[in-house]
Amino acid sequence: MSVRVSAIRVGRSKDVPFAAAVYGAAGDEKIDIHMFMFVIEAAGTRIVVDTGTLDPEYVRRHHPYAFVRTPEELPETALREYGFDPDDIDYVVNTHLHWDHCSNNDLFRNAQILVHRRELEYAMHPLPLHERAYEKLPGLQAPWMSAWDRTEALSREQQICPGVTVVPLPGHTPGSQGVLIEADNGRYLLAGDAMGVYENWNPNDWRKSIAPTIHTNLFECYETFEFVAGLDCEVIPSHDHRILDSALFRHSVRT
Repeated sequence: MSVRVSAIRVGRSKDVPFAAAVYGAAGDEKIDIHMFMFVIEAAGTRIVVDTGTLDPEYVRRHHPYAFVRTPEELPETALREYGFDPDDIDYVVNTHLHWDHCSNNDLFRNAQILVHRRELEYAMHPLPLHERAYEKLPGLQAPWMSAWDRTEALSREQQICPGVTVVPLPGHTPGSQGVLIEADNGRYLLAGDAMGVYENWNPNDWRKSIAPTIHTNLFECYETFEFVAGLDCEVIPSHDHRILDSALFRHSVRT
């Protein structure tokens, strides 16, 4: 199956405690949390998976992260550098509706936005603990609402086109989902924050995987791990710079 996937970095949060990514981690280790947009080209269809954040000043004002972005990492600039026009994108898949995964949905004016139904329902009325993650805060409009008129609610696994299928991955949030890709050189899963960094996932034994620190249902996290183990695929975490070494992105070169 001829599928091309590009991982486009659109900023990073500096010096985040490792314990914020891996549930139960101890120690003072800090990591950078990298923000990526993924562009999939398959069967004449262009799909963006997750759309990143607003500008660094906005992020630092509303979230407890030292977020930075180079001029080249501005989402529209980065997309065009890779040869993509936002108006040519057919679909956007939000793996979930936390602020750092959906804030630029409105950039893709001609795209259908695919979100899991459970995620939409929870984003409208999250627990107080999760209100900031969904930007359900006084004076703010949740970023995913900017493209509400083009948003489609999914309730199950759905193929977008040959080689690209959206699959539910609940646990991190109620409606977390990922994108399973059938490429010429194997099967890959863009896992969203179900596995935000490689340390969340144990490819040899899913039972030894470690849930993300932020989760709404720990039991669902491990049901998702078991499901992913059955997919026989390489997991691509959402926030880990080491994904760029994956064979999935060997053709991800700037044009």
